[in-house]
Amino acid sequence: MTNEQKLEIIKSYIDDIKAFELNSDWPLSKKKHIRRALKVYNNLFEDAQNGKMDPDYLHENITSFMYMLQ
Repeated sequence: MTNEQKLEIIKSYIDDIKAFELNSDWPLSKKKHIRRALKVYNNLFEDAQNGKMDPDYLHENITSFMYMLQ
């Protein structure tokens, strides 16, 4: 799998996290936590796009976060 393919998958995970943020059933505190995570993951995604971060590391990290949300 190429880095571009990995980045596409990571971007889809970021979009999924955005959808979690819009969940009206969750308390405000959890939504704030998700909002902070989105900010960090978007910054890390940019770093991965620019070659400053290994996409595999970001993928591992973001999938762990997604698992925690479920």
